[in-house]
Amino acid sequence: MIYRTGLGIACALAAASLYGLVPNVVRGALANGVPPVESTFFRTSLIATVFAILAIARGERIVVPREAMTSFIGQATSTLIISVGYLASVQFIPVGLAVIIFFTFPVIIMLAAPLVEGHPPGVLRTLIAVFAFAGLATAVGPSFKQLDLRGILLAAAAALFCTLQFFSGRSISKHMTPTVFGSLIHLAIWPATLAIALVAGGGHLRILPGGGVTVAGYAFMVAVGVLYIFSYLVHMLSLRYAPASAVAPFFNLEPMVATAVAALFLGERMAANQYAGGIMVLAAIVASSLVGFRRAVPA
Repeated sequence: MIYRTGLGIACALAAASLYGLVPNVVRGALANGVPPVESTFFRTSLIATVFAILAIARGERIVVPREAMTSFIGQATSTLIISVGYLASVQFIPVGLAVIIFFTFPVIIMLAAPLVEGHPPGVLRTLIAVFAFAGLATAVGPSFKQLDLRGILLAAAAALFCTLQFFSGRSISKHMTPTVFGSLIHLAIWPATLAIALVAGGGHLRILPGGGVTVAGYAFMVAVGVLYIFSYLVHMLSLRYAPASAVAPFFNLEPMVATAVAALFLGERMAANQYAGGIMVLAAIVASSLVGFRRAVPA
């Protein structure tokens, strides 16, 4: 097991910055004719291909060791749910609100880490979690009837499975490099992303010729794929170098990047209760950062 916590944190901050751009670029692609599920399909195809080429060029064996199979299944399942859920949620609810819901995952990790280690989370962690979910209720509650439930459920599912992705990512990194398992995981979920895109599109892909996608739409779609390759790589490197509980809090940067970009470039404005709830969730994430970082293994 590798313990280079400082390098892991640096990778986490880089990944968070890149990830924060993704939902906004997906919204840009949607505005130009590319449905989010098709952006997901494209980026899955691209990263599986690029990582396979890198692994082969480095002489790595593209196989899943038997001892890594459980972690591989967990990583593949969580990656699929996150990819489809988080990106698709911005089709139904504002980017800022999707970010608030999704970014309850560092708090969930803070609660889950002690359970994984075999002991209760304790009073402090529980209080932080209660405060975070009170913030979520504040953000969603007053406007619940005006919001699309599909977007809320998709973002919530992505948050839950992001917890699994962090823990399984740390585990699988003991047996495989990010390029190898990144390629195989996305290859494994490729049929599912294609099937979801076809079902959502009534049996057709709009990104194919004649689907009505503009040149800008294709440019945004390619940007989604490129951003995802770099962000996923440094994300998994962060988990290779440090435990999930040490690096997860530093993904706090992602919601701030995503919300700021949505406000500056998409002109999104949320209701007052959503800003208030977002601040509560962010405060809870910062508190969970301090709790998680105290337990981090020094570099």
